[in-house]
Amino acid sequence: MKKVAILTQPLGHNYGGMLQAWALQQVVTQLGYNVVTIDRQPAKLSLTYLFIRLIYRVLLKGLGKGKSPIFIESKKNLAYKNTRNFISTNLIMSEPLFTTSQLIEHFDNIGYDAVIVGSDQTWRPKYSPCIENFYLDFLEKKKIKKIAYASSFGVSEWEYDAELTARCSKLVNLFDWISVREDSGVELCKKYFHIDVDHVLDPTLLLSQSDYKKLIGQDRLDSKSSGIYTYILDPSSEKKQLIESFAKEHAEMVYSCQAKCSIEDSIDHHDIIMPDPRDWLAGFANAKYVITDSFHGVVFSIIFEKPFICIVNEGRGSSRFSSLFKTLGLSADLKEYSSKLTHIKAIDPRLIQQSINLLKRKLDLDV
Repeated sequence: MKKVAILTQPLGHNYGGMLQAWALQQVVTQLGYNVVTIDRQPAKLSLTYLFIRLIYRVLLKGLGKGKSPIFIESKKNLAYKNTRNFISTNLIMSEPLFTTSQLIEHFDNIGYDAVIVGSDQTWRPKYSPCIENFYLDFLEKKKIKKIAYASSFGVSEWEYDAELTARCSKLVNLFDWISVREDSGVELCKKYFHIDVDHVLDPTLLLSQSDYKKLIGQDRLDSKSSGIYTYILDPSSEKKQLIESFAKEHAEMVYSCQAKCSIEDSIDHHDIIMPDPRDWLAGFANAKYVITDSFHGVVFSIIFEKPFICIVNEGRGSSRFSSLFKTLGLSADLKEYSSKLTHIKAIDPRLIQQSINLLKRKLDLDV
């Protein structure tokens, strides 16, 4: 069986990232390939740097200015224990790879037939460790099929400097096929890389509601609350007021399934633990309504056909929302989605099949 690697951002810190990785691995496996998701992690920090940072935190605490915990690394292990367990149980992962040289060695040892970059904001420099890796610089001279599936810049503005633009433009022209998640990404590729690319669906949209219910499991579906489900990445007083007003108007309880606070803000260590992604998904499956400022929060509201209010998250990239709405035949007026409940019908299966067929045709390795 032909071997395919998927290169995506580090997993475990956000639900959308984990589930798009799971979905893409599922789809490529169903197409008949042996799939491994590459565990590309940020480079390890030197002991000298860690020691200096520790002293710095101690000094800040002594001055009453320190916000981050002194031993924040140990807190991260606690915070991500459920998500890391989900990943190890439900995805086939490579060993952790921290450098370009480790990536080269891994690919040389395994001998993959193809590599897929995607999805999520893999082409946004501020989010991906060593952005050139996500343009497959470590395979520049290797004979291997190179594909980008639903890769995203996250925003509609260009965030690369001239040097990085030139380097990535050279690398991207070595790909066999490129597709992006947003229509704005099509325009960015044309303007800055001088290439035409395809526009496809996020991997999470390639699977059915029943696929996710199977992942969640009946016990979780039976045990979760029903009412107004909220998933808020960036809390604010305005969002809190909107949620409270909506709950009062509809006489429904409000519930969520996410860490109660960030690592930096925690007092009780248990408040920083991220629940299992299957519990997070069950919240959407059982909800009457959803209120969210998350792209994948909107995606799963649509998958589970839940009426939702989307609070557009400008700082994290609004083009992702507008492109999704237009693709699915919804209004692209973001202000409307910020203030008006949107009722959702099932996604047109032809849109899903179109993206799957494109991936299947371009990935064809004569299995």
